[in-house]
Amino acid sequence: MVQDTGMTAEACDVCGDGSMVPHVEVALPRVGSVWINRCVRNACGFRQIRPRLTVPDLSAFYSADYFDDASQAGFQGYARQWHRYQRDAYFLARDLRAFRSRGRLLEVGSALGFLLGALAGNSDWTVEGVEISSFGAWYTRNRFGLTVHQSTLEAAHLQSNSFDFVIQKDLLEHVLEPRRHLEETFRIMRPGARMRLITPNGDADVGPMERARLGSPSEIPVLEQGHVSFFTRRHLLRLLNETGFTVLGLRNIGLRRGIRALGVVPFWQRRPAVTLRDDLMRTVRNRNELMTDADVEKYRQRAERMDKEIERSSSWLRRWKPYYYYRYLVKCCDALPSSMTFGQDFDVLVQKV
Repeated sequence: MVQDTGMTAEACDVCGDGSMVPHVEVALPRVGSVWINRCVRNACGFRQIRPRLTVPDLSAFYSADYFDDASQAGFQGYARQWHRYQRDAYFLARDLRAFRSRGRLLEVGSALGFLLGALAGNSDWTVEGVEISSFGAWYTRNRFGLTVHQSTLEAAHLQSNSFDFVIQKDLLEHVLEPRRHLEETFRIMRPGARMRLITPNGDADVGPMERARLGSPSEIPVLEQGHVSFFTRRHLLRLLNETGFTVLGLRNIGLRRGIRALGVVPFWQRRPAVTLRDDLMRTVRNRNELMTDADVEKYRQRAERMDKEIERSSSWLRRWKPYYYYRYLVKCCDALPSSMTFGQDFDVLVQKV
């Protein structure tokens, strides 16, 4: 169990100061009680889990059932995201063709490979992934026949100047050291390469947990998807600029979800899940059993459940191209200019000049 009760001497990842103090206690399934700390240097305010989690902590959280509906933790309903990734890949392939006719693309945090698999069939680009989940990497290799490095980006030791486009969707908030991670991303990109990065608005991410801490002392708000860093627009732009990237565009997306998370409307607020301390400790005690679930037959059974869920959620409407454009327009209407920060996520396009 990771716990913090005082100021941490390790420097803030954004401003470089060491003044990180406990801010909100949260529950991380299979890891335990952890603290979101806040940098108190001047107007920095960057929030991050401290002490930092370890790679074994991440491996425990992203165990084989992270994407399984039968799991009590992780990304519930991930299989039903398959159709959304088909649409995303359709429009991303169009953008890639406008950028370059072909090249090498890397998705960091490729999960079950839904986006990579669809891109491979919709473009002339060579695609591969990096994924910490052993099941996610196994599923992508077996279902789509693609190359996936089962590790963190830093541990993958990819060749310098080797990729023309990088995708990091809902990833930066999960990495242990975001500045080091962005430096490594910059290293593996070719000059002129671009990266599409989507990460939550830190205020919208932490807001529900800040409100939940006022409840019962026996309950802790749950950090359901394992975010460890919480970026404001200012934090994100500073990190990108200082690690060498040139920002080409930034949007604030997910207006409706952002307004709920930020608590702008009192009667329309998102409430996080909470857990009892005793229940949290049971997930920690069961951690080793979950981590050793690397049996291929169990992977196959889990993959079959995922495939059946994809099939159940399928319909002719979701495969209809005009519906793709309808959903695309809906997403465009759910976005804000970069100067506004009411949305749930930041969507950034950067380039290595």
